Amino acid sequence: MAQLLTIEDNTVVISNLTLSTTQGEISHTGDINLTGSINSATNVSVTGALSAHTLTVDTINVNNLITANGALGNVGSWIYSTEAELNGKGFNWTWGTGQAQLIYRTGNRIWTNASFDVASGSSYNIDNIPVISASALGSTITSSNLTKVGTLNNLTVSGDTTLGDFAHFNSTLNRIGLGTEDPVSAINIIENNVSISIGSPKVGLATFGTNSNHDTAIVTDGLARILVKNTGEVNIGDPVNGGGVLNVYGTLNVTNMVSNVESINSVQFSGAGYGLGLVWNNKQLILSNNPDRILSTEHIDIGAEKCYYINGQLALSSTSLGQGIIYSNLVTVGALQSLSVTGATTIAGQLTANTISVVDNITSSSASIQIGDVTNQTKPVRVFGPLSVNINNPDPTLQFSVNGDVSLGNKRFTNSTSVPTTGIFQIGDICWNTAPQAGSYIGWVCVTAGSPGHWIGFGTIAAQ
Repeated sequence: MAQLLTIEDNTVVISNLTLSTTQGEISHTGDINLTGSINSATNVSVTGALSAHTLTVDTINVNNLITANGALGNVGSWIYSTEAELNGKGFNWTWGTGQAQLIYRTGNRIWTNASFDVASGSSYNIDNIPVISASALGSTITSSNLTKVGTLNNLTVSGDTTLGDFAHFNSTLNRIGLGTEDPVSAINIIENNVSISIGSPKVGLATFGTNSNHDTAIVTDGLARILVKNTGEVNIGDPVNGGGVLNVYGTLNVTNMVSNVESINSVQFSGAGYGLGLVWNNKQLILSNNPDRILSTEHIDIGAEKCYYINGQLALSSTSLGQGIIYSNLVTVGALQSLSVTGATTIAGQLTANTISVVDNITSSSASIQIGDVTNQTKPVRVFGPLSVNINNPDPTLQFSVNGDVSLGNKRFTNSTSVPTTGIFQIGDICWNTAPQAGSYIGWVCVTAGSPGHWIGFGTIAAQ
């Protein structure tokens, strides 16, 4: 084959070179410019630059690779002025109609259209920290938007948790709400608008029931065996079919006992029964003897409008004695509306009544003493003897004495050492001077109504 090989300025220029047999290695320390192709079964070593149109080798080792777009720097590096120029650069694997890529895309990301498959026992790392392996997420993965997980061996949650938009776990109050986001107790279930509560509202107390206005039932075999009504009533057994049995192996303390059964056996005591009956903390209603009688250690209070009867006859009611009661040792009676005495009557002490009519138009009561008739005020009232008001020891030489202010003709008369400073007064009211002196006034008269109003002196006392 024709060949052309020239050396120009320590540069080997080969137009075409074909080595059909291995005759040793070709080595050159300068540059080689190859305008054709070179095929060699042996090693070709070039310490300078190698420029060729087509170069086919089994293995190529280079320190610097220059493409048509320029030098790439170290092998595996793509260096451009802008990110847009770098977009799409990388590695391509093509076969038939298939292609796999590992390239750079804008946004500082490496993109591939193929799957990454690492060897067994290896993991994907970020900053040399494993983030995912074949069987687990890394310990630094603390958040996700997972909508489905497999069967968990265990689950620990340190904050609030919601399961299925139904179960709500409140980590602040340590409460669980089923059907509610705001549980009112340790466990709060809301179903059919009924709020079921299980918890301990205070130290030493556990509660179970409803905190809404609904009944609570304890059920076995699908039947309510104990029903606690929202009114506080407790039913044992079914109200229609019965079946309720209450066994008390101890003491039954009852504040109030009511039976709705139409027929019930009486409470029976064997033997004579003396000393037996009802006992409330040493308060007794029992059978006593000598004579036989029912003895109560406490007061007996019967209902309103109820009475005590003896042999079917009224003996005592809340307002009267029975007609058969004709004897008594009463030492006091109340206010009598009327009194009829067929025999001699003796009053040893004072007689007091709400109203006593002594003579015509004179009445006395606890509120007042009235003289005269309000419907006929033309009758004169005559008082023979001195008359005093609010004076324990009146002066017998005075025919009329009053301890305090008086009113004559709707005019108030009072007295003081000076004009009034308190009280309500009308025009024409007079205040008499209780400390008269030469040059002062006998008194003062109110000329402007008010509290205490305006006063002007009258009756100047002449100087001596």
